[in-house]
Amino acid sequence: MTIDEAKFILSAYRPNGSDAGVPAFGDALRMAASDPSLSAWFAQSRAHDAAVAGKLRQIAPPAGLREAILAGAHVSDSQRSHGPGLAWLAGLAAAAALAFVLFSMKAPARPETGAAAFASFAINDMAYEKHGGRGEPASALVAQLETKGARMPGAEQIDFEKLRDTGCRTLNLAGHDVIEVCFSRDGATFHLYVTRRDGPVGDSVARGPSFITEAAGAAAVWSDSRFDYAIASAAGAEAIRRLL
Repeated sequence: MTIDEAKFILSAYRPNGSDAGVPAFGDALRMAASDPSLSAWFAQSRAHDAAVAGKLRQIAPPAGLREAILAGAHVSDSQRSHGPGLAWLAGLAAAAALAFVLFSMKAPARPETGAAAFASFAINDMAYEKHGGRGEPASALVAQLETKGARMPGAEQIDFEKLRDTGCRTLNLAGHDVIEVCFSRDGATFHLYVTRRDGPVGDSVARGPSFITEAAGAAAVWSDSRFDYAIASAAGAEAIRRLL
């Protein structure tokens, strides 16, 4: 299988991860897990699809659209000859919705569109990438995170540059550095991702954690005055919620 063939297959993969067990995606997923460039493309593609789906969910159809469409199907030839009628109105609404979808699909992929994209990025990286890191600051942060009952760190406890420059695992999301540390708590493994506040997440996350669950696991995303955070785990949303 070539990279282009894998991309073709993975372009049909639903961003919520519900296709993880579908055999048709198996070879392409394994290739994405072992190929860094394909993995980065896959994360970006899923983030874009999640962002488009989120925008579509925010659209409320016009009142009476369903009735107009059903009524339009029964308009007689004589009724259609006297004016645009309900069928024309329903067709115009359908065309507008299709135009919006096509515009969204043609827009450049932008994983920086919000919390869902960052969460999907974290879950994908957790599930398919190799993890590790080094450096005394990273080890100290892991020790803090593994302390029973400890809450997640805030801006005053994160020295982003020192963590990045001394060997903490660093990723790239839409041109922004993201550092990651792995830790264990109560028998579960968690992956904490931190990026500067000018990174991929919108201001809405500052209001509190936002959760997303996919087949591979769950993630929570939140922000403070300096950083955006995501924490992902195969243990599920409730296990993450207990840490926050």
